[in-house]
This record gives sequence, structure tokens and C-alpha cells, in this order.
Amino acid sequence: MAEYYDRARLQEEVWSAPLREVAPGYGLSDVGLKKLCARLQIPTPGRGYWAKLKAGKRVPARPELREYTGPRGALLKPTRAAAVPSSSPSSEPVDPRLQAILSYEQDPAHNVRVAERLSRPHPLVVKTRDALKKPAHDQRGIPLPTEPALDLKVSTALLPRALRVADALLKALEQRGYRVTLDGRFVQVEILGISSSLSFFEPTRRTRYVPSPEEIAKQARGQWVYLPQWQYTPSGQLHVIADQGYSGKVVDTAKIPVEDQLNAFILYMARRAVQALLAREQRAIQEAELRRRREEALARKALQDAERERLQQVESDAQDWMRAEQLRDYLSAFEQHALWAGGLTEEQRAFLVWGRAKADWLDPLVVAGDELLDQEIEIPSPSGYGRW
Repeated sequence: MAEYYDRARLQEEVWSAPLREVAPGYGLSDVGLKKLCARLQIPTPGRGYWAKLKAGKRVPARPELREYTGPRGALLKPTRAAAVPSSSPSSEPVDPRLQAILSYEQDPAHNVRVAERLSRPHPLVVKTRDALKKPAHDQRGIPLPTEPALDLKVSTALLPRALRVADALLKALEQRGYRVTLDGRFVQVEILGISSSLSFFEPTRRTRYVPSPEEIAKQARGQWVYLPQWQYTPSGQLHVIADQGYSGKVVDTAKIPVEDQLNAFILYMARRAVQALLAREQRAIQEAELRRRREEALARKALQDAERERLQQVESDAQDWMRAEQLRDYLSAFEQHALWAGGLTEEQRAFLVWGRAKADWLDPLVVAGDELLDQEIEIPSPSGYGRW
């Protein structure tokens, strides 16, 4: 079942003890925990806070935790069982679907290898390479594909390497049976029915723009020269990203290039896919339970309605029976009064016969019809249309 970070609890912890003491409880370093808090929009104590507090100096008050405005996926905790290496015993069972992927990716025989040169490149790599022959450029000066292709934002110098990494990754994904499609301007990778977008990115360093000698000379001659505020220098560092980092991200480090992290990247995407599947399955279970309870309630309601209808019919029959008995009592009293007054006339005898027939018609315990009262008479409207 999907589990989300408790932002209020995490804020309470990071303002009650230094990050280095809180971080192990989340399986992170103090730097990792600080990044997590930034992603969850949780303020943390500034530099020197704990030293000042220990010395009895005045420190800033704990800020109020504001409402979270970021993507809900960022609140999702990573699956703890999936993060444990296969060689370590797990305290929680790993979903069989994820375990199969873990076993496959951790097998050295299945390491993703990036070739030194492109050979029979993947169609999406070819499409991207062609789309970059006449590129557009973003505000940083990074070339961008002008046709639907890989979401690739790297400098010209890093482009050959980025294409080789993309080629190896796409081929590895398809070799594992994962569906790779181009959806508009994004490549979608479908793992276990869950799609993630794929992108390649190179950060840049931003500095104040320094005019060239030629630009300075033109300005000195009074010529108009456009001078941007910033200039951007490519870092040479490649980032491979899934769903803007929420489904996985690997970056070049001083010790490990992304070429050696592609199996881990596939695992990141697989973990998030299994998390999404588990959440989806949990929702399906909850929805099925809700449907079952609703159907049971509807069945009980139908029984209740039938019982009420039956009771209402009995009450109606009882009222009709009481009306019939009351009518019979009246007719008996009428007959006795007529006899005491000198005898029944023919008209009175006919009235008694008519009245007792009506009492029988009212009485639900007597089966008796009435030629006139049993009719349903419809009266046409004066205009001749419909009923009145």
C-alpha cells in the first residue's frame, strides 16, 4: 500500500534535533534529508542554529508549516523493501513483480552497456539526431529538437555521449519487454502498465554576461548591441530523468558516470511503477468493498421497503375492515330502529341490501366486487386532448 510522508511530523523532528540525528530514521544522510524537506516544502533550521541554541543565544522561532503546493507524487515514500539490496535480509516482503525485476537488474549478466560509438541506433535516437541538425535554442543556448523526438536538452559538446546513453537505455528497456513510445514531445516508457516520461538534461552555470571586445568596441562607436543579462556555461554533467525525477533520476558524479547507473535507473522506474500499481490495486480493493457494502445496503433497503409496503397494506386493510364493520353496525342499528318504529318498508329493505353489499366490498376479508365502484372512469378534456 502506498505510504506518504507526514509533513507535520517531519517538521517537528527536524526542529527538535539536528538533521544528522533525524536522517538515519529515514534512511538518508543529513544532506539527503535536507533535500527531502526542501522537496516537501518543509523549512529547516539554518546554519549555526543548534550551536546558538546550545550556547543559550537567541534563535529564530520555528516557522509555521504552510499548505503543500507541490505535486502529490513527491509526498510518496519510496518502497522500503525495494531499496534493500538483495544480499540483505528484508523485514518486509517484496512484491513478486518488483522482486523479479530486482533479480534481473542485479544480475551482472544484464548490465546495460553503453557503446563507444552509435551502431544501428534506436529509431528515436535517429529521429532526435536528425531533428537537431537545424535546432532551436532555449534561453541558455542549449540546442533543442525542432521535431517530435527525445526530450533532450544538452550542449553540442555533450550531445554524442547523450545520444549513446539514450540509445543503450532505450534498447535495454525494449529488450526487457517495456513499451517505449513517442507521445508528442515526450518519450513514454511503460513498465507493468505504468507510464513514465523520459528526459535527458545538462545543467548549466549562470554568470553575469561579460561583453566581448567586439561588442565593447561597437558600443564605443555608438552602435546598438544586444547584451543579455546572463551567460550560461554547460556543466558537462548528464542527468537521466523519469517523470521530472519523481520516478527516478541518475546523474554524473565524480566517481560514477550515468553509463554505470542505467540498471539502477530502470530499477527506480520499476519501483515507482510497482508503488503505483499497489496504490491502484488498493484503491480497487477499497472500491470493490464499497460496492459490496452498497449492494448489501441496497438489498437491505429493498427488503425494508417491501416490509413497509406490506405493513402499509395491512394497515389499509385494517382501516377498510373497520369501515366495513362500522357500516354493518350502523345498518344493524338502522334495521332495529325501523322494526321498532313499525316495520321495514320496501325502500328500507333495499337500502339495507345495498349498504351491506357496500360493506362487503369494503371488507378485505370478503371477496366481493362492485360493478360501479370497481370501474376506472376517464373523463376527456373539453378540448378533446388528454384527460381532464
